[in-house]
Amino acid sequence: IEWFKSIYGTDVRISRGTTHDYLGVMLSYSNKQVRISMADYVKKVINGFIEDIHGSASTPGAENLFQIRNEEARVKLNYEQAQCFHSTVAKLLFVTMRCRRDIQTAVASLATRVTEPDEDDWAKLRRVLKYLHGTAYLSLALDASNLTFMRWWVDASFAIHPDYKSHTGEVLLLGKGGVIGISRKQRLNTKSSTEAEVVGVDDASSQILWTNYSIKAQGYQISETLVYQDNQSAILLEKNGKQSSGKRTRHMNIQYFFITDRIKRGEMTMKYCPASEMIGDHFTKPFQGVLFRRFRTIIMNVDETV
Repeated sequence: IEWFKSIYGTDVRISRGTTHDYLGVMLSYSNKQVRISMADYVKKVINGFIEDIHGSASTPGAENLFQIRNEEARVKLNYEQAQCFHSTVAKLLFVTMRCRRDIQTAVASLATRVTEPDEDDWAKLRRVLKYLHGTAYLSLALDASNLTFMRWWVDASFAIHPDYKSHTGEVLLLGKGGVIGISRKQRLNTKSSTEAEVVGVDDASSQILWTNYSIKAQGYQISETLVYQDNQSAILLEKNGKQSSGKRTRHMNIQYFFITDRIKRGEMTMKYCPASEMIGDHFTKPFQGVLFRRFRTIIMNVDETV
């Protein structure tokens, strides 16, 4: 505390106890678990929207989340709506990166639409807000029972965007609850689902390695870093590099075999995971019903019935 005061001056506020409020983020500590909630902030976002939000939605994104109409069929938003759309999506991004992993895929998709949003995008944003209206109380519960065993699930949805680019999803569990969750559009077009998976792991590799270095800097020794994927062809390429390339993958840029070197150094281990157990899939597709609730339960560490 004295060190902080020497750096930032004597006007340093100190909060003690098991509950803390920081920039709209409520942190509650109990039984070696931290619960992260932004209920009040979520309600402010909903109340600040230019249209009233009533009722609720069972999921944050419908099955048409990534579908976009042809240019001639689109009806663009007026200036006021477009500004509200951009501002609201930015606020929701802030929420997703801190605790609401359950809306991350929907918000990531909407974030690609902020330059020229249309009425369909507006309806999709309203659905996210309706979902939040019914689940504002939902929190992320993190239980880091093992800080030396890193478990990542990385997945990619092939050519899911209107420009046929794929989408990467990744999540880290150190016990229960998703410590890190990423959902983002890939930067280049790929020619197969296998290539999309390799690009997805390359996208994730920087975060995976940085997390390892951060944990080590805090005095912990990483026993193993497991990266789960549901594509065995991609795993072979990542382990063996160009040696496992065939006609459909020989064109791939050597930069995407950076991961091969890291595997050989023992910095991470690739492991197959059945598609039905691929948690990273939650961050690449707008799941509905039972499947959405199942993955939300794991990622948010909440009761499936909420």
